[in-house]
Amino acid sequence: MSTDAHLQHAHKPAFAHLFWWFMFANGGGLAALVLPVHILVQGILGPLGIVPVVDQHQDTWISVLGNPIVKLYLLVLIALSFFHFAHRLRYLLVDFGVAAAKSTPAQVIFYGGAVVVTLATIWILLTTAPI
Repeated sequence: MSTDAHLQHAHKPAFAHLFWWFMFANGGGLAALVLPVHILVQGILGPLGIVPVVDQHQDTWISVLGNPIVKLYLLVLIALSFFHFAHRLRYLLVDFGVAAAKSTPAQVIFYGGAVVVTLATIWILLTTAPI
């Protein structure tokens, strides 16, 4: 193999690795910025009566969940947060020296769990309230 061919092969991007880092980074941004604001507004300011929020009555939830933008917001918030968690937990174990965390089965367990949560979220959002 020539040197040029070897260098070209060595710089081939690992798209799977890039995808997981993309999901990690975006999930981290949401977990750091959007999730605390969501909790502040929906969980603290709303019950105190400072801002209007969705209350705990079923008819209010169904009307709000019928909005496709709300469904998309909840899907992105939940899915990316779980991908961020899966990636962070996996690399925490790698940093602690758990060699099995680098294995393919570990990747399937961590990222597969995030995929399962994402699919469950999609199913719940699509079946809970009609668009």
